Amino acid sequence: MGEKSKYYVNEQAVRLIAFVVVILTGVLLYTRLEWVGLFMAVDFFLRAFTTIKSPLAILAKVILDKIQVVPKPIFALPKRFAAALGFVFSTAITVLFHFGLFTAAYAVGGILIFCAVLESVFKVCLGCYVYNGVVAPVLLKSKREKQ
Repeated sequence: MGEKSKYYVNEQAVRLIAFVVVILTGVLLYTRLEWVGLFMAVDFFLRAFTTIKSPLAILAKVILDKIQVVPKPIFALPKRFAAALGFVFSTAITVLFHFGLFTAAYAVGGILIFCAVLESVFKVCLGCYVYNGVVAPVLLKSKREKQ
């Protein structure tokens, strides 16, 4: 992936991370341990808004290297947008639990699990569809208007 690696991510790693997100969200919803939600929020934040490797990205790379899975580079911006949505969702779950709004936390958690299962099992990224269908066209239109 080389020089352009910041514009690409490994689809295999993304899917493995999504699987771990399913597990972590399940743990969060079952235990209500706020630190699990905080960990998830920090991890999503790092993947969405920085170039720092997140703990889950590091874990995925180690596992995929160990089992010798061939990387499959895909365009990163939709995945980063999806990670930003994951940041919002995991933060919301944690805040809702903190304030005792359990039903709302379970609802948001269910949506996050649904989205992560779609990604990990079926390679369907709902956040990517939103990015490609709404965000990217708006950004392109804005860029054209400035020229």
